[in-house]
Amino acid sequence: MNSILQAQFSNWKAILLYSVVSFFLFFEMAVQVSPSVMATQLMHDLNIGAFGLGVMSGVYFYTYTAMQIPSGVLFDRYNPRTIITLSILVCTIGTLLFSLANNIYLGSIARLLMGSGSAFAFVAVLVVTADLFKAKYFAMMTGITQMLAAFGAMAGQMPISVLLTYVGWRYTLWILVVIGIVLAIVVWTLLKYERGRGAAHPVEDRADIKTSLKKIISDRQTWYIALYACLLWTPMSSFASLWGVPFLISADHLGQTTAAFLCSFMWLGLALASPLLGIFSTAINNRVFPLFVSALIGAIAFGMILECHLSLITLGVLLFFAGAACSGQALSFTLVKENNSSAVKATAIAFNNMAVVISGAVFQPLIGKLIESGHVAGSAMMDNPDHFKQGLYLVLAAYIIAFVISLRFIKQPRY
Repeated sequence: MNSILQAQFSNWKAILLYSVVSFFLFFEMAVQVSPSVMATQLMHDLNIGAFGLGVMSGVYFYTYTAMQIPSGVLFDRYNPRTIITLSILVCTIGTLLFSLANNIYLGSIARLLMGSGSAFAFVAVLVVTADLFKAKYFAMMTGITQMLAAFGAMAGQMPISVLLTYVGWRYTLWILVVIGIVLAIVVWTLLKYERGRGAAHPVEDRADIKTSLKKIISDRQTWYIALYACLLWTPMSSFASLWGVPFLISADHLGQTTAAFLCSFMWLGLALASPLLGIFSTAINNRVFPLFVSALIGAIAFGMILECHLSLITLGVLLFFAGAACSGQALSFTLVKENNSSAVKATAIAFNNMAVVISGAVFQPLIGKLIESGHVAGSAMMDNPDHFKQGLYLVLAAYIIAFVISLRFIKQPRY
């Protein structure tokens, strides 16, 4: 933390700027998960199956993933204001194009644009946090950031589900477009602070950047942490963001709004647990213990969701814990930051975030393919919960493998 930069800001102004950038993350998460509550309408209007929906929704993560390292390099070198404003506009343009889609091809192009703009959101918030707050608050602030992302995802389910009932999916997306434009204006107007002549660090040549990247990716712990984060985000990116609502409709015979409400409990659990896990890990001065506890709780809760006949209350509680368990993913960013030098903090954070979002790119279409593979011609695919379980066992496996990685391979950093 640059002491001169810190001195420029009072606490309230740092919180204000953090909040402004966090709204971008809130917006991005709503856009990201919106197809989950539009699944039936999108499949009907665009004439696609489960695999097609998984591909179209999942391509969002291709550009999101591809842009992670570039976003980190840009944030390490330049002032965030212009980068964040432009990325919001790109995400908004993609949302507008998606609202106009009449086939899977245009819909996929739109999702690619949405992903490329959204790629900067999470890294942006953590970079602004690292710039304006003391290092000792980073774990807690990362947890709060994940909480805000979760609330954004909830906004992409329950409120959008209600809007769908009244205005349809296209007009709902237009509302998001208006929100995006307003947000870009607010960020451009308010996010003003200097980072040493416009860059976080002295401008490095290409060789230095390559050396920094090589240092990050050659560290074995960075890869273990990234794999853990990827796997522990799979339940959110694949189940909560897409397949959860149709699964609950099929398995528990719920209406769309009720299924979206229950599925949002995963985001609520993630939202509440993320800052608490950060505070807890700091209090016990241990980052690793909370990681494997989180993965274990998630495996138990999600296994019961798939295999047990549950009341609505019990189902809601288990979904809450399944989502809360994924808060270990938020703590992984603190581990990555502590394992890398401050000069490459944004790039290291972006690398970890790239690993996280790969889960959506890989597992959304893969689960869709497995769901379709059990489909018998003439049967109602979306009405058979066994078809869903066939794909969703991958989510259960992700919890279990994450538990093993955190228990056996991830090490406590040396302070």
